[in-house]
Amino acid sequence: MKKLYYIFIPIFLLTIFGIIIFSNEKIIETVRKQTAQMMKTEFIPNQNRVFENCEVYAKKDSIYEDFRNNFRFQYQTIGVAAFSDSSRLIVISEPPPYFEIDSLKSMLFKFTHVVETKNHPYGYDGFVTDILISLVNATDENVQNIIKKISEALYLSDYKPVFMTLPVETPRVYFSEENLDYQITLYEFNEWFLVNNEPFIQLQDTNTIYTVSSIFKDKTTGVFFSQLPGFVAWALPKKADIANHIGDIRQFTLDADLILGALADTSMLVIIGREREAPLYELPPLYVETILLLASITEKELSQSLDINDFLAGKMKNGRDWCPTYLSKELEHTEFGNLMTLTDILLKDWSESGTIQEYNFKYPHPKYYPFKKPLFRMLGLSELVYNWNTANAMYAIDLPEATIYTLNRTGSLPVSYFNSQERAQSIGRQYERQAYNYFAKLGNTDLVRVVQYTALYQLFIDNEITFSGEINNNFPKNKPYLLLSPTKNLLNVFKNFKDEEITYICDSTSKRMFNLFQKDDVMKQIRNYEEKYNYKYGEQEIERIMERVKKDNKESLSGDFRNVRSMLQNLSEEQFTNLARQLAYPRGQRVNNQETYQTYLRARKLNGLMHSLGKNNLDLIGLDLNSVKNFFVNNLHNSSSKYLKTPSVIVTYNDMRTTGGHNLSSKISRVNSLQNYKRDDGGGRQYAGGGEQPKSSDKPTVSSERKPTSTTNQPQTSNPKTTTSTSSGTAPKPTTQQNIRPRTEVIAGGERAHRGL
Repeated sequence: MKKLYYIFIPIFLLTIFGIIIFSNEKIIETVRKQTAQMMKTEFIPNQNRVFENCEVYAKKDSIYEDFRNNFRFQYQTIGVAAFSDSSRLIVISEPPPYFEIDSLKSMLFKFTHVVETKNHPYGYDGFVTDILISLVNATDENVQNIIKKISEALYLSDYKPVFMTLPVETPRVYFSEENLDYQITLYEFNEWFLVNNEPFIQLQDTNTIYTVSSIFKDKTTGVFFSQLPGFVAWALPKKADIANHIGDIRQFTLDADLILGALADTSMLVIIGREREAPLYELPPLYVETILLLASITEKELSQSLDINDFLAGKMKNGRDWCPTYLSKELEHTEFGNLMTLTDILLKDWSESGTIQEYNFKYPHPKYYPFKKPLFRMLGLSELVYNWNTANAMYAIDLPEATIYTLNRTGSLPVSYFNSQERAQSIGRQYERQAYNYFAKLGNTDLVRVVQYTALYQLFIDNEITFSGEINNNFPKNKPYLLLSPTKNLLNVFKNFKDEEITYICDSTSKRMFNLFQKDDVMKQIRNYEEKYNYKYGEQEIERIMERVKKDNKESLSGDFRNVRSMLQNLSEEQFTNLARQLAYPRGQRVNNQETYQTYLRARKLNGLMHSLGKNNLDLIGLDLNSVKNFFVNNLHNSSSKYLKTPSVIVTYNDMRTTGGHNLSSKISRVNSLQNYKRDDGGGRQYAGGGEQPKSSDKPTVSSERKPTSTTNQPQTSNPKTTTSTSSGTAPKPTTQQNIRPRTEVIAGGERAHRGL
């Protein structure tokens, strides 16, 4: 009993001591908090905690995984998770290239914290980098102050420092149920903003009324809200360095969710956006760094492509296709470059009714497709090129007092289908029209985003908006001729073939090709002939036909091999190198003289041989294109920007002989008449710009169950004027009566909860 007494006494004393210490700590913490309140300073709670014992340590990985499962594709935001022990997780997804992780030290030095980065894979070898910040103990006030500092560093502005609550409450929306495809005419912009003088205000002074005309006259810059909710305007000087207006970018991209057009006079540009109706998870703000990039570009053309028809690209032995990705040097390892590649994939995949799949691009499928059957198979072509382009994507008219710009459609860029890369000849305007109408009305938020960036690019070029700040050019200098060495090696193999090797390869290839698909084609032709002419082939006749087909294939391929071998053997060393360079990187030289033209013809002959041989049969000469793909990828492994790498290759399942791409031109279609200009509805079909919108006869094969596109059912605070003003400095109203819609019939005038958010 005495022993137990001696044991109990120390335990009791330790317990009392612990209670006193704990109470003291709690008292001290309370006193510190009250002092901070009295002194109006930030209260920093006790940081003497072990990180591994906090909830944030146990849950940070699962919460980050949940975030990326719901936002698989590019999405820039700040996310915050709060735990019961007051530990916190802050996720910074896809920080801009100018953001320095070291800057977090000054923001977080008062807190016990851990900073780590995670790469989220994108495509075959691309990725975006996210930053995870774990705080062991922080109040709501602490987090709000930190978010404000991070926002300013990320977006170069602390305007509305919003964040997403984690775990994710609402996943990203890829297909909006609301109308995102606006077709607003030049005449309507003139009527709304120059004739009826739509009134605007600024948030910091709601008593002063502005109009586009007064902004022009007084050269007022900044972001403006229409007095009747519906529009957000961003005014900046023409020929300006956007570096002097950086603070306006974040505000405009937060408060406007769509770009509709613009107006400009001799000294000012006013970009008009739709005041935000869509939540951020549906139409996230445009990236500040991408807008700065677009302002820095001086090139009048931008492009992106999937180079599936390159000499050493194509079908590997495993049946999958690979190809290098191409981006204009300004777009490598940028958000816009990634977006262009993604939407190019969507154009191909959805034009082919979802039959094409790319490695690690598991994009949600739409409810219906543009054609009843996959386009490539429906047309029965041997090659097909899919293109987004900017032909008639934006219209402008230069009036004496102002230039007016409006987008043809805000839902997507126009579509082109070509029969081959070499001959940019349309396969049929009706297919392009049907596809353009489909993609524009689909409500896909990524297609809409491309239109907005393209509009800014065109407006910046047209009005000489620049950016003098640092834009890191991350174009991999080794990429253009990276395949020169393996191309030379293969040409040397072709050059040194012996007759018996050619015979073996041609015999093996013709048997493979015949058994894979030619046999079925021949039998189909035979049965069609029998049915048409009421004739029955005997088994021996069919066998002779089959043998003749195999023999013809073998002899044709053998002739191609021998012609190529002879050509290569007769080339000088310089001609051989030039040919290899042309094949390795066809974009590297233009046909501008007889010598380069001959090189181009020789390259066509080599590509023809590869097509006849079938690239999946290259294993017969000891080459698998998978090894070429790995060589290409491995040599570009270290090429990226600070937080982003665009995929260097695309690996495709079930692809055919198809190519995709973007052609973005800074050229804007200018017209001479407000009331009679022609707008393009895709594939060259046009209609009067001032009249009613066209009624397309192209209907989806399955009901999309989309909501009505009209927004007139929303509450309105007042009715806008629709009569013309005779004030000087405005465009005269055309004498021809037009069907001009009131602006509230197009853009809802109902109140926004927080004027944009």
